[in-house]
Amino acid sequence: HLVFGLEIGTRSIVGSVGYMDGKKFNVAGHYVKEHDTRAMMDGQIHDIAKVGETINYVKRELENQIGRPLNDVCIAAAGRVLKTVTVHVDMERVDDMAVTEEDIYSLDMLGVEKAYDIMRADFPDVEFYCVGYTVVKYYMNGYIIGNLEGHKGRNIGADILATFLPNEVIEDLYSATGSAGLSVANLTLEPIAAINIAIPENFRLLNIALVDVGAGTSDISITKDGSIIAYGMIPHAGDEITEVITQRCLCDFKTAEKVKLTSMKKGAKSVSFKDIMGLNQKLSVNEIRDIYEGTVDNMTREID
Repeated sequence: HLVFGLEIGTRSIVGSVGYMDGKKFNVAGHYVKEHDTRAMMDGQIHDIAKVGETINYVKRELENQIGRPLNDVCIAAAGRVLKTVTVHVDMERVDDMAVTEEDIYSLDMLGVEKAYDIMRADFPDVEFYCVGYTVVKYYMNGYIIGNLEGHKGRNIGADILATFLPNEVIEDLYSATGSAGLSVANLTLEPIAAINIAIPENFRLLNIALVDVGAGTSDISITKDGSIIAYGMIPHAGDEITEVITQRCLCDFKTAEKVKLTSMKKGAKSVSFKDIMGLNQKLSVNEIRDIYEGTVDNMTREID
């Protein structure tokens, strides 16, 4: 059974196809394509048709690699308007039966619904979609417990961290993937996907902040005492650095992107490019870095 995953980023779209072999994930196909235009900005789709075309291109390339059609896709959503809510819920039990997987799922959904109610009260004019949730802690009769399943108790509880994006953000993602002939089989949040790969559970006893600086957004996840306790995003990342170079060097966005990347290469001394007038320009790497130093400092403060 092959799993097809797409990372629909601001600068590029990354597609991977693979399958599970025990606990190991084997990659059967992988392809990356950059957007031809700025069809996405700050993690938000601005041109559904253009993004759909790029998704379709990646899909066809992967189909050629694996020799079979792809119909379903798993995607991770980004968004500059991410909202998170942490709630506590309790469930009283009327029998002495052991807690089942269904009981745990019902408890989780109680927490998600409570988080929904808070979002509706705080933002009555906006429809939100829950893109994922994380259990911070489980409780049995008021005491913290790692796994409820199989235990017996009169009261079970949970701290739930739920994450939401406006419906229009999700609908745009579904429209773009749908235009490429794909159905969304699973949807999660980019920082959730990142932390599940980058920070295994046995590392989460440490206080760790995972910061994923992309092109349009910077995604943040925080672990503490064995749990993921917070998610966040800021709409500032690599593109903002490129935009500063565009304005100061009077060049187009693609040229500014190349100037930025060259200035970060080890051993680079200078950067040559043509401005919008077609004139040749040459700046030292230090001069380029001085241009975006203030932007990087501002991003760092916002992440902090």
